[in-house]
Amino acid sequence: MKAKTNHWMIGEKAENALRPRRQKHIKYMLSKFIAGLLLSAILIPCTAFALPVGDAVNAVADQLVGAQGASGAWSGEEGFTGSIVAGLANAYRITGNAAYRSAAELGGDYIINSAEGNFYGDEAYALALLGEITGNATYEDTARNFYNGLDTYGYIGDYKDTERSNAVFYVAQHTVAAHRVGATDAGLWREGLIQYLARIGDDAADYPVMSLGIATWALAQTGPMDDTRVDPFGLTGEDYWTAVALRDLPGILSDHIVSSGEYAGTFYYRFDHTPAGADYGGYSEDTTFGLLGLISANALADWDFDVEIPAGRMALASGIAGDGIVYEHIWSGGASYYAYGGEVLQAIPEPASLFLLAAGALLLRRRRRNFV
Repeated sequence: MKAKTNHWMIGEKAENALRPRRQKHIKYMLSKFIAGLLLSAILIPCTAFALPVGDAVNAVADQLVGAQGASGAWSGEEGFTGSIVAGLANAYRITGNAAYRSAAELGGDYIINSAEGNFYGDEAYALALLGEITGNATYEDTARNFYNGLDTYGYIGDYKDTERSNAVFYVAQHTVAAHRVGATDAGLWREGLIQYLARIGDDAADYPVMSLGIATWALAQTGPMDDTRVDPFGLTGEDYWTAVALRDLPGILSDHIVSSGEYAGTFYYRFDHTPAGADYGGYSEDTTFGLLGLISANALADWDFDVEIPAGRMALASGIAGDGIVYEHIWSGGASYYAYGGEVLQAIPEPASLFLLAAGALLLRRRRRNFV
């Protein structure tokens, strides 16, 4: 299988961690800290009307459609095509806008043509979604053939040498994709995900809460959330997971919602809720994947997050301006990538709740502070 350029390699398969899902720029954080000290005495919080939720969804999707290249990929983010396509597929499912479906299909064709049969987790997940929204069996068949042709044990094991949050991210995506296309070894991916989740900790992974969110999202869709222990003997995991069972994950995830203050409705990014060199909450990806975890759990009978999910969605939407660009941090800005937009579109409301949120008038959004 081919090596995918500009990515760390895992074994001989080149299935890897990609760049960190959330870029932390040292110069940006340092300048933000210094400017904060200088401006703290005079900075007055201000608000501006943001887009209604429905319009925000369309703004993000329209921006992605407009930025897509003729090849089907997005310039500079070819390795994230799967995340973007999955978002556009979901936007089509919600809105019925044919332009989103066409862009998603073009992106899916790029994935198939460029991957040479070796798919990243978000790419395989995107193919599974395309099969569902288009009825074209080629997408699902391609993903299924990929999984059924693997040495699954070896492939999953190769993730052990990559950054732990990225390992959980991609194994979670593979878990859902393998399950949706009916792969023979779908259950092995789920078992592998549980073991990789056990390796997540504040000082052992870059994005602990994000990892918990996407793992909960995948596990709640692919099997029972029961008394199965994450690290049953305490031999391979971090201390955080001592005595934690799968049924505990949604509740633990909800405990990492910021309940008050300027980032209310978003998710902390560390389990201990401390800044550790960056904002303690308010990041787009932590909120996106935290929400997806709650959404998956909410579909099961044992949990009710009907308050937390709309609050998180409104917080997430409040960072989307008219140009549809999604930034690293919902209110403070920072880096922006097309992949962030694709991920946000995966956490948008279902049609009924979308109508209710949009009907609630305009959302208030804190204006981004531009530190120099």
